[in-house]
Amino acid sequence: MPIYEYKCTKCNEQFEVKQRITEDPLTECGSCGGKLKKLISSTSFVLKGSGWY
Repeated sequence: MPIYEYKCTKCNEQFEVKQRITEDPLTECGSCGGKLKKLISSTSFVLKGSGWY
């Protein structure tokens, strides 16, 4: 299940949520009721060992 990052535009709280791809994105901050913005995060991975071509 993917982990999505959100940030509130009102109180600037930032948090992560595990959500299914089919679920609607969150829209309201649980702390202050402000509007949430989904953040785009970079990912990385490292290939180690033999056999990776």
